[in-house]
Amino acid sequence: MSQPKPSSVITLNLNPSALRWLLAFPMLLAIAAAWFTTRWYVGNTVAEYAPPIEQGGVDMAQLAERWAPHDPLTHWRLASLKEKVFSPENLAAAADEYKLAVEAAPYDYRYWIEYGRALEATGDIVSAEKALRRSVELAPAYARPRWVYGNFLLRQERIDEAFDQLSRAANADELMRPQVFTLAWQIFNGDLDKIVKAVPSPAVRLQFVAYLINGGSFDEAARVLRSVNEADRRAQSDLTSEIVKTLIAKKQFHAALTILREVETDPAQLPTPEKVWNGDFEMPLVPKDPHPFHWAIMPTGLAPMSIDTQAHNGNGSLKIVFKVAGKLDLVPISQVIIVDPNTQYRLQYYQRSEDLVSAATPTLNVLDPSDSVSLGNAAPFTTGTHDWQQVTVDFKTNKTDAIQIALLRGSCGEGQPVCPIFGTVWYDEFNLQRIGGSGPRKRGEGTK
Repeated sequence: MSQPKPSSVITLNLNPSALRWLLAFPMLLAIAAAWFTTRWYVGNTVAEYAPPIEQGGVDMAQLAERWAPHDPLTHWRLASLKEKVFSPENLAAAADEYKLAVEAAPYDYRYWIEYGRALEATGDIVSAEKALRRSVELAPAYARPRWVYGNFLLRQERIDEAFDQLSRAANADELMRPQVFTLAWQIFNGDLDKIVKAVPSPAVRLQFVAYLINGGSFDEAARVLRSVNEADRRAQSDLTSEIVKTLIAKKQFHAALTILREVETDPAQLPTPEKVWNGDFEMPLVPKDPHPFHWAIMPTGLAPMSIDTQAHNGNGSLKIVFKVAGKLDLVPISQVIIVDPNTQYRLQYYQRSEDLVSAATPTLNVLDPSDSVSLGNAAPFTTGTHDWQQVTVDFKTNKTDAIQIALLRGSCGEGQPVCPIFGTVWYDEFNLQRIGGSGPRKRGEGTK
């Protein structure tokens, strides 16, 4: 029977010197790596925290560059300091440093922006444009490269190309839009047709509409709004809703309703001018309802509200339960109603109460939303328990095209820190009628 062959063993005979070098090489390699890493870290830190020029910032930045010559931050820092001392030599030196930065980080759009700006400052327009265009290519979805490139093109009087970039910048960053709009207004001297052409994006145009409304340019805003078709307005429903809110804040209620009719998908949610929306309380109440012409309710534990089946007519009424031991100046429910200015109206509704106790019971007020001045008010509730009673408030609108109906309370007496109220009240069948055109009427007048 054959015996297995013994396994082969390879033996290396190293002299002591070669063995020492073999063991020392990894250690030397680690020391070298640590040295270069430390140099880079120190250089980067010195560059980041280099002091201003007057405190030796250039010397510190140069030291950082020597320690970390391949770090783009050190070149950027040195360049940014040098270009602050305005002279042809410093501008050229800054451009050279920015060039080293883009060579160290060729895919960072930020260094290409600074390189392009520096080249423009030296007068090298062709190279500057190449650098700025490269920054856009590296970050096409970012706003800043297009903003800087667009402004460069403006300075070269290439208006159409400039606003192609600026409008894209505005589309990418909504915070940049006011700057673009202001620039467009100045460049085109307020020519809306040219401005609209310069900003083709529907989203940017709608933002421009809000910009004009905020500036009080309502007619101009309407013109720009007409340049955005209804489908695009619906597609940009968030922006369109913001326009509605802006119009309401500027007291342009009819204009707000016109836009609201285009974007509201449920016609049942749309208000009718000169009508109280859900005045019979047959539909649910929605706390913090986002619809601008619905009942505005801010929930509070002091006066909880609900739809109650005890109605004067129909299936629902507004029920408010007061549990106020301290103070409650107003009942947190109101509604804005679109009306015509300088017109006489009559508001009628029904109310009832149960166990109502207070020195200042609720009263309904008709307010002018533009200044919160009362146009008319009903008499306060009588304390105790009372069945349904009809209440009438006659009033005349001023120049505004809306009113606000709200529930307020009077004072329990001068110097009274608290004004408690307890009990339950109901409201139902709010009805607004036009009763005439302009005519004499004392503000605050009302009847019951």
